[in-house]
Amino acid sequence: MTARADREPTRRRPDAPAAGVAGAVADAEVPGWSGGVMLALRWATLLVEVTAMVALGTLAGGVLLGLGPALRAGGVVAGRMTAEPTPWHTFWRTWREGFGRTNALFAPVWAVAALLWCDGVVLHLLDGPARAVLQAGLLVVGAWATVVLACWPVVVARYARGVVETWRLLLLLPLLAPATSLAVLVVAAVVLIAAGVLPLLAVLAGPAFWLWATARLATDRLDRIDAQVAGGAAGG
Repeated sequence: MTARADREPTRRRPDAPAAGVAGAVADAEVPGWSGGVMLALRWATLLVEVTAMVALGTLAGGVLLGLGPALRAGGVVAGRMTAEPTPWHTFWRTWREGFGRTNALFAPVWAVAALLWCDGVVLHLLDGPARAVLQAGLLVVGAWATVVLACWPVVVARYARGVVETWRLLLLLPLLAPATSLAVLVVAAVVLIAAGVLPLLAVLAGPAFWLWATARLATDRLDRIDAQVAGGAAGG
């Protein structure tokens, strides 16, 4: 149905040496609890690394032009985690590829963020029923936008579509995947609670955990949607 990109992890020959520490840990077959501890430590380290990648990628593009490519590249790396032998190389390669297209696809996010900010300012100036109505509307729009933003890195990396087609899919995804949308909102709530309880941990690993968890949720749902579409096309 669609072209896909950046979905398969970097492969190497079985007899080739692992690339760096990440590859060595990913390929290591340490038995027992010690192997589990090594993998858990590597996973935790990668969360911090992905957060650093996203921060550096955002700054490299001057924030406005860097955040979209950084989220896309961070989503690709986070979706693979310990299965990715060269996370930093993969991140920067993905960050550079399709830089202009990625920013064009991310531009509506900036527009919606500005609109929500303006509505938030207006909310503080209102009182009574008008405030309650606007507050309820902002809550719905904010939840919808959270799900769309969570799916954005996966959709952009997965499909080679234009702005209109991409955003049509993104805006419909909360309706097409209500269970996934609820799970995304739960993840968002967990990250926010963690930020309040353990702010340092949330700063170091929160963005990466968000990208990792939402990438898994979105990828699973999109796989099923694509399978349904492919089955319908074959049956037709």
